[in-house]
Amino acid sequence: MDQKISVILPCRNEKEAIAETIHEIQKTAEQYALDIEIIVSDSSHDGSDVIAEREGAKIIKHDKEGYGFAIKEGISHAGGDIIIYADADFTYRLSDIPKFLDALKTNDVVIGSRLKGKVEKGAMPFAHRFFGTPMLNMLLFIFFGIRISDSQSGFRVLKKKTFEDLHLKTNGMEFATEMLIKAERMNMRIKEVPIHYAKRKGTSKLRRYRDGFAHLKYILIQTPFSFYAGIGGVLCILGISGFTWGKNVSPFLELATVKIFFPILGVQILFFGLFAKTYLMTRFDEPTDVLKKFYAEFRLPFALVLGLVFIGIAVYMKTTAGATHFDIILVSATLGIQIIFNSIILSTLSIK
Repeated sequence: MDQKISVILPCRNEKEAIAETIHEIQKTAEQYALDIEIIVSDSSHDGSDVIAEREGAKIIKHDKEGYGFAIKEGISHAGGDIIIYADADFTYRLSDIPKFLDALKTNDVVIGSRLKGKVEKGAMPFAHRFFGTPMLNMLLFIFFGIRISDSQSGFRVLKKKTFEDLHLKTNGMEFATEMLIKAERMNMRIKEVPIHYAKRKGTSKLRRYRDGFAHLKYILIQTPFSFYAGIGGVLCILGISGFTWGKNVSPFLELATVKIFFPILGVQILFFGLFAKTYLMTRFDEPTDVLKKFYAEFRLPFALVLGLVFIGIAVYMKTTAGATHFDIILVSATLGIQIIFNSIILSTLSIK
C-alpha cells in the first residue's frame, strides 16, 4: 500500500503494555511493507511517554483526560492518509491491521468486532459483554437504524478525510457512539471485522457506570425529536380521550392512570425532547430544523401566560365544581406548572 498510515494510540499510564503494542505495529509494518507512523497521544504520569518515545513513536503530550480528546489530538498531528486508532494496553492485536486496510477499500469506517471474534477469558467484564454493549447496540438500532455487534470497540480504521467530514466533537468515551451516529446519518459504509480481544496489561481506566451513562446521554440528545413527539403525543391523546370519550369507548381510558398520569408524562416527554435538542445546539452547535422552527416561534412571556391559563382553569373549576372534576383540576394545574417551569428552563438553556 502506497498511502501513509497513522496509527494513533491514546495513552494514559500504560507503561506495562505500550512497548509491546508499538513493537507489534512495527513488526506488522515491516512484514507487509506498510508506511506507518506511530503517534502516542499521551496524558500519562507513569513514564509511558518516555518508553514510547524510546521505542520510536511520535509523542503528543497534552496531559488532558478524555478518550475522544486524545484521539482527536493525535489525529490533528497525523500525516497519514489513513487513520488507525486502538488502545495502548495490548488488548487489540495490531497484527490485524492488513485485514482492516482490505475492508477499507470498499467501506468508509472499519471497526474491529470483539463479539464476532474471540474474547479471551477475563478480557471483557461480564456486564460489558452481556449487558452494556448489547444494550447500546440495541438503542443504536432502534433510534438510528445502525446494525452493529460491537459499538464500543476501540479498534477502528478510516481515511483522514472521512474523519474530518464527520466533525466529531465529544471528548469522552461517547466519542465511539458519536462516530457511528454521524457516519450513519452521512450514509457512510460501516464494516465490522472479527478480531481477537486479549486481557489487558496494566490497570483498566474504564469507569463503567460513568462511561456507560455518557454513551446513553449522547444517544438521548441525538435521538430524533420525532421519537419524543410521537411518544409524548400518543400519551397526551390517550389522556384527553379518557376525559372526553372514556365512558363510551373503553374502560381502559377511564383509568386514573390514563386520564391523569398519561397527559402529564406526555407533556414532560415533549419538553425532554426540546431539552435534548437545545443542549445539542448549545453544547455541540448542532441545531436541528425542528429546533430552529420552535425557537423562531417560542416566546417565554406567551408560555408563562399559557401556563397561568391552565392554572386559572383549575382554580376556576375548583371554586365552581368543587371535587366533582378532581381529575381535570389536577391535570390542568399540573400542566400549567409544567409549562411555566419547563419554559423557563428552555429559555435559559437556549442562551449561548
